[in-house]
Amino acid sequence: MEKPILKTKRLTLRPVQLGDEKEIHEYAGDKEITMMFWLPNDTFEETCDFVKRNAEEWESDGQLDYEFVIVYEGKIIGGCDADLSHSEDHSYACLGWIINKNYRGQGFASEAAAALLDFTFENLSIDKVYAQCDCKNPASFGVMKKIGMTLVVDKGTRTYPKTGITSGELTCLITRDEWEKKRG
Repeated sequence: MEKPILKTKRLTLRPVQLGDEKEIHEYAGDKEITMMFWLPNDTFEETCDFVKRNAEEWESDGQLDYEFVIVYEGKIIGGCDADLSHSEDHSYACLGWIINKNYRGQGFASEAAAALLDFTFENLSIDKVYAQCDCKNPASFGVMKKIGMTLVVDKGTRTYPKTGITSGELTCLITRDEWEKKRG
C-alpha cells in the first residue's frame, strides 16, 4: 500500500516517520497520561524506538499497525492508529488516538478518529472495528459514540503495566454495514 495522507477540514493524518520524535514525545512523554498505557512515555529514547518501529512498519509487507500522526497548522498535535494485531487472523482493527493536552476539547480527536475509521474500512479487508477506553475517560468514549460506534462491553477491565492498577474498560464496535449506512 502506498503511504496514505488523510485530510480533514482542519487536520492532516500522515504515517509516522523518522524526525517526528520530538513532537511525539511532547505528548507521549506527558506523565499525566496514565490511561494511555501503550505509549512510550518514560524516556525520549523510548519515543525514538516507538517512532523507528512504526516508521518501519509502514515499509513492511506484512503491516498490521497503521500509526499516523495528527498534524494541525503544521504541528503534530497527536497520534492515532488502526491495529490489526489484536486478532490472530487479523479480521478486525482496533482504533486508538491521543491528543496533546494543549489541543484537547476542540474536536480534533473526533475529526481524526472519523478519518481513521474511513481509512480502515476503505483500505483494509475487515468488517469490524473496535475501540476501547478506560471507563474514567468520558472524552474517548464520546469520540467513539460520535464516529458511530456502539458500546458492546461495559464490564471489561484493564491493568496498567507500570502501576499495576486495574480499572474498568469500555469496548465499542462499528461494523462495515453500520459504517456504510452512516455514510449514506
